[in-house]
Amino acid sequence: MDRHWQTFREEVPHLREPPSAYLRRHFWFATQPIEEPPNPRDLEAVIDWIGWDRLLYSSDYPHWDYDDPHHVFRFPLDPDRKAAVFGGNARALYGLD
Repeated sequence: MDRHWQTFREEVPHLREPPSAYLRRHFWFATQPIEEPPNPRDLEAVIDWIGWDRLLYSSDYPHWDYDDPHHVFRFPLDPDRKAAVFGGNARALYGLD
């Protein structure tokens, strides 16, 4: 998006920042549903780009295929990321800190 924004910037002069800046400020993402690529580290790379501070755990319970919090990610999470995704980010989003 940012590359196209640079190319067509004259057509959208009201956008003063690249689209990624607006996404970072106004969008949050959830873990359900989550596509699991063959290489789990590819998903980690996408979340690195989105920002671990913008990701919320979502179980989709009580559906039969809900995401058990112990098996959401097929790669180990460091404690800070785990705390953010499974609670800290939601508290920040809803102003509960």
